[in-house]
Amino acid sequence: MKVVPMKAERRTAMGRNQLAHIRNEGWMPAVLYGQGGDSVAISISEWELDQHVKANCKVFALDVAGATENAFLQEVAWHTLNDRPLHADFRRIDLDKPLLAKVEVSMLGHAAGLSKGGTLVKDQLVVEVRCLPSAIPEGIEVDVSKLNIDDFLRAKDLPLPEGVELVSSPDTAICHVVGPRGGRKKDQEAPAEGDAAAEGDKPAAGGDS
Repeated sequence: MKVVPMKAERRTAMGRNQLAHIRNEGWMPAVLYGQGGDSVAISISEWELDQHVKANCKVFALDVAGATENAFLQEVAWHTLNDRPLHADFRRIDLDKPLLAKVEVSMLGHAAGLSKGGTLVKDQLVVEVRCLPSAIPEGIEVDVSKLNIDDFLRAKDLPLPEGVELVSSPDTAICHVVGPRGGRKKDQEAPAEGDAAAEGDKPAAGGDS
């Protein structure tokens, strides 16, 4: 993942009216913290951050008053009605040290079990990994086309890029295929015709010999 440069300004606006004013000018509040340094209130471009988030960018070189701060986008708070970003948290990082990051999983292909009436259930599409900031994947793509009914895809099955270590439990279910509602599992299927005939030939209990 590339390090994205972004302009930031030190922020003195704290009150609701002051924050509304900077938002009207296209800026939004954020905070920069971590690595033993002071927390710094900053303002960043709302539009620019929104574009970076849509592109899955998480590592930034923030230009704060002429000084560059390498930072990881830790969290973004969103408006519940219009999906506008309201506030962002940036954590200072060392580009030469591994960090923990959450990465989204996207599924490719058509699970084999779907053609048999099954349904693909998405259990957990975000996993935690550890790697250098520059090695954080923008996403993890996995082929689910071989999944049949009752098959699971787990975190340990994900194809991780070189240098990326899985932190989530290896047995975490990413997705699985369930059979048709009301259908029988393989071990509960009706006996074959030959077996049924054999059972029909058996005398009833207590019958004439």
